[in-house]
Amino acid sequence: MTRSNTKIGQHYWLLFQDGCCYLFPAITWTSALALFGMMLLTVLDVLGRYVLGTPILGGSELTGFMLLVLVMLMLPLLVFKDDQIRVDLLTDAISPSVAKWIERIYALGLSVGCVYLAMTVFKLATRADRKRLVTEYLEIPASWAMYAIAACLFLSAFAFFLRAVCTTAVLEHRLQSMEGDRHD
Repeated sequence: MTRSNTKIGQHYWLLFQDGCCYLFPAITWTSALALFGMMLLTVLDVLGRYVLGTPILGGSELTGFMLLVLVMLMLPLLVFKDDQIRVDLLTDAISPSVAKWIERIYALGLSVGCVYLAMTVFKLATRADRKRLVTEYLEIPASWAMYAIAACLFLSAFAFFLRAVCTTAVLEHRLQSMEGDRHD
């Protein structure tokens, strides 16, 4: 019975990942453009500052926004693709079924943490929107960036929740390889 639930969970997780096949390239390309923009803006700012004696006005603000886009858009993508770094110190000492439950509890904890952070950032964004806060030089409204952060955190929380409920194919493959190592 556990096997069929696992297969159903893998099926839904893979369907969800396939459904996001249009979202992943958009996130990747947007992040790549932000990284290229940061590089180009930094080079032009340094050249303007030391060669022409005039830095780009608001260059640091634009670089900060592009860094925000880069980091926050990559967070849900890394969660969906299971590309985060992990250190498994006790994996060999516990049974695969216990490892699966630990993974689920871990994913649920991260989901709750992301929801809490997203709600906090959303409250800060509404406060910034209400007070009409803008950046210092370019007078860009600060609230849109905070709303984007909250949206990315909610998306990451959803991905962690799905991982906890469905048990990803990556985890199943890892557990099967651990079972194979123990029987050898």
